[in-house]
Amino acid sequence: MSEYVRTDKQLLAAAFGIATSLLTAILLALIEVFTGFALYSLTFWFVVPVGAFLAGFGAASGYYLGAILFQQKPAGGVLFNMVAASVSTFVLVYYIPYSMLVVDGVRVKDVISFWDYLDFAITHTSLSLVRGKASTGELGSLGYVHAGLQLIGFSLGGVGVFGWLSQKPYCKKCSRYLKKTGLADRFWFGHEFFVKDLETFSTLLDSQKFNEAVRFHNEKMGVTEKGDKNFRARLITSTCHTCGINHLSFVASRRHRDDWKDITGTEIGIFTEEPLDAAGKTLTND
Repeated sequence: MSEYVRTDKQLLAAAFGIATSLLTAILLALIEVFTGFALYSLTFWFVVPVGAFLAGFGAASGYYLGAILFQQKPAGGVLFNMVAASVSTFVLVYYIPYSMLVVDGVRVKDVISFWDYLDFAITHTSLSLVRGKASTGELGSLGYVHAGLQLIGFSLGGVGVFGWLSQKPYCKKCSRYLKKTGLADRFWFGHEFFVKDLETFSTLLDSQKFNEAVRFHNEKMGVTEKGDKNFRARLITSTCHTCGINHLSFVASRRHRDDWKDITGTEIGIFTEEPLDAAGKTLTND
């Protein structure tokens, strides 16, 4: 019976992924048909497929939602489904215009096969700058290179969604995602005080004094006002409401212009059966 339920939940999660894949493909295709602009073809410097990545991310987002709702472990099967959804969307954004296109009163699908149409569309692709009138002209056989980059972009979008899902702590014993109990950010302007506080916090964790570490972060590390600070420490606590296991997640970041970039090597994730104090009442997502 348990195996049936597990399979049933996998199918339900997959249904969410299929739905967002279809919706993403339909939306992109309709925009292209009625405006002539293919959002998924947007690139940086003609080689970075940012539009395809975002499209693939959107297509696979349903699998993320389904995995959360039906408690699907972030494993290989989920990753495969997310990438498959993104790749399928790549095919659909070409097939939908093909099925709708009418030339001189004749439906294109009644004259040529989809694969012949796809070859024509790829080899007659031209790229233009977002600003300005410069154009590459028809790419010819190089269109397949461009299409390959798009396919990679769509695939990486699915991988990106899986990476996002994998960051959520998962209780293997109960086959459930943990619920967040607290999130707190602390900020510094100077590097010296940031490093000193980080060392104290790490020492407490190494000594398995987890609650002391949480309280130290909440009460003594840096300040709570972001302002013009250039360092941030984010602490998240979570718990499994079924078995009671807890998780502590920590990462330090450096300000980069208007965004925060995680500092490599500062990521910490710890499971403990010890009840944890909440990370704080400052629930922010910036």
